[in-house]
Amino acid sequence: MSRWLRFLNKNEPLSVYFFAVPRNCLNLMGYWPGGADNKDKKTDKNPPIRAYVHFVILAIGVTTELHAGMRFLHQEELTLALETFCPAATSAVTLLKMFLMLRYRQDISNMWCRLRTLLFDRRRERPDQLDIRLRHSLLAVWINCWPVCAGFFTGSVYNSKPVLIALVLYLQQRSDEILWVIPFNMTMPSFLLKSPFFPFTYLFTAYTGYVTIFMFGGCDGFYFEFCSHISALFEILQSETKALFKPYKDRLSIDAEEALHLEQQLRAIVIRHNALIDLIKSFRQRYAIITLAHFVSAAMVIGFSMVNLLTVGGIGLGVILYVAYTIAAASQLLVYCYGGTLVAESSLGLSRTLFACPWNICWPSQRRYVQLMLLRSQKALTMAVPFFSPSLAAFASILQTSGSIIALFKSFQ
Repeated sequence: MSRWLRFLNKNEPLSVYFFAVPRNCLNLMGYWPGGADNKDKKTDKNPPIRAYVHFVILAIGVTTELHAGMRFLHQEELTLALETFCPAATSAVTLLKMFLMLRYRQDISNMWCRLRTLLFDRRRERPDQLDIRLRHSLLAVWINCWPVCAGFFTGSVYNSKPVLIALVLYLQQRSDEILWVIPFNMTMPSFLLKSPFFPFTYLFTAYTGYVTIFMFGGCDGFYFEFCSHISALFEILQSETKALFKPYKDRLSIDAEEALHLEQQLRAIVIRHNALIDLIKSFRQRYAIITLAHFVSAAMVIGFSMVNLLTVGGIGLGVILYVAYTIAAASQLLVYCYGGTLVAESSLGLSRTLFACPWNICWPSQRRYVQLMLLRSQKALTMAVPFFSPSLAAFASILQTSGSIIALFKSFQ
């Protein structure tokens, strides 16, 4: 299997799965933040030239799409306006993600290195911990693959739509009705839409779609994989806590040597728990704007797509396009909501594990460590941003609201 797709194989080393999808997508675009393992330290601080090239390409695409959408809206062509604003909204938010990934490149790189250090701590290696890391890595791979595949299919439908329409008209011997247009509604200079420049314009507009796909696949995938590994670290802490107290399950007291051993181990667990909390806060701060913008844009895109779907009616290429776009937007939302749920549930799980352990046999100095952890873990850690917190409950609420809007729109038809 190609080295780019090795992560699809179940029998690969753990390092192959670690941030596999976001690493490949962001590397392709030039936005992978890198890490301390890179030999060239300058690569971490200075992104490659292709990162700036892709930024300019997408900026041109967003500007021309928004201009075309406003023009259609001014001409009261609502269907064409909505059809234009769907990809334009996604591309505009992707452009914001590209800017923030460049702006916080070093910070994200440092957080990635801190996460890797906590996750692959060889000093506390246990067989069950390896299983936990592998399970969460595989989960991240398969969850992250889905939005990328859905987005790639949607982009391919958009890009092939003009060609397929021309092919159908040609087969029906209606060649005089063939009208060559670019895949996305963009305002372009007239000379670029004529021979000999039209093929290059077509390829350029098609490529802007794939820049969007791989950037949101990388940026959103980085978010989910980070959340998944944070959840794995909380589960590892639970596993270590259970293993620490297991020998004292049926004991009523402990001696001084055992108390000293417990205190040393509990101190180490508390330090790692605090490091996890600090890491979550730092990551949440850097991803706050991206998460908020993504939720707003994805909700708008789902609404636009469903309105377009109801407007088009029948069964055809347009229906396939809007269904694919709705699935892709919902998949992006699910990545953020599921990631937030994983972090919240695993952080709460630590408090339940601590409470179930026989910590009452500890001496006062050890009980203080347990009580500190209980206090800090009894409230779920969230990936909250202003106005909402990503969770599966929020995802269900968004889908429910979208269904209500669709029902209201359908009642007016």
